[in-house]
Amino acid sequence: MPLTTPRFWYVSHRSWQAWLLGPFGWLYGKAVGLHRRRTRPWHCGVPVLSIGNLTLGGTGKTPLGIALAQGLAQRGWRVAVLLRGYGARRRESRLLTPASRFEDVGDEALEYGLGLGAGFGPSPVAVWVGSNRCHSAERAIAAGADLILLDDGLQHWPLARDLDVSVLDGRHGLGNRQVFPAGPLREPIGQLARADLLVLTGSGPAARAPAETGLVCPAEWPLGQPWFAVRFRLEPPPELVGQPLLAFCGIGLPQKFFAALRACGLQLMATESFPDHHVYADADLKRLLDLAHANGAHLVTTVKDGQRLPPCFREAVTLVPLRVEPTSLEPVLELLDRRLSTLAGPDRHG
Repeated sequence: MPLTTPRFWYVSHRSWQAWLLGPFGWLYGKAVGLHRRRTRPWHCGVPVLSIGNLTLGGTGKTPLGIALAQGLAQRGWRVAVLLRGYGARRRESRLLTPASRFEDVGDEALEYGLGLGAGFGPSPVAVWVGSNRCHSAERAIAAGADLILLDDGLQHWPLARDLDVSVLDGRHGLGNRQVFPAGPLREPIGQLARADLLVLTGSGPAARAPAETGLVCPAEWPLGQPWFAVRFRLEPPPELVGQPLLAFCGIGLPQKFFAALRACGLQLMATESFPDHHVYADADLKRLLDLAHANGAHLVTTVKDGQRLPPCFREAVTLVPLRVEPTSLEPVLELLDRRLSTLAGPDRHG
């Protein structure tokens, strides 16, 4: 269920709310572990790369996944991205096409489509959406894929993975280090060690080593496992500069988006936050339009939020894309390509 990120998740001390919810977090963590132990993974026959979070949302996983898919495709892989389709009404596996709608595939799939240059049809990257990702993998491989990129796959057990990439926000880190609902963790903190590499995301200068940030200590991130700092940048259209803006979004950490807009030199007159993956109702849209009019402001939001807006409303809103800086991603791609090629064998290209 979509939720608004509680403030107490990202405070340095363990708040009374976290203490109160701690037993529920313990139960949640035990349930996740039990589900993992009871699941027998299926090996699909081609390398499977998973990208996911130990925390709930706000890490930049989707733009990172888009950049990884593009980069690996440029290195000769025929990539199939598999998504669950959060919020979609249809559950069966299906290929993303230009005719796909938010109601059928969800906002993340449409964001992937836009980020990949609407990479439909004859393309080295295909996007498959469906609740049964083993079935999606079967269909993708039958269609010619030789690499599966499993989006939001760190807690997905039915499809066996060969490499796990764990994404962590370089500023917020692990928050109060408590398991949901006491904190932002999807699993107990020790499970971070399951990942094969860690990607710290953020903007500005490259992050320091995980052990130096105070976000991940050596006991939590095993020494010898690689980590990378990947930088992001917003790309606002030039016409927004100097214009009063009202920014709104429904993402895991909305304040990150607002702060990034301000860092670009944009003038925010007001901001509005909604729960993650919020589907905008007519009442929400009317209130946003009224608030923008009262402030003499233009509406801006994220690309992901834009996929949840009715078509008639999108003309009144400017979408601001978030992209990975290519130079910061290059070391990640080099390592992944090398490891995946070893898994696939020397004859992967025929």
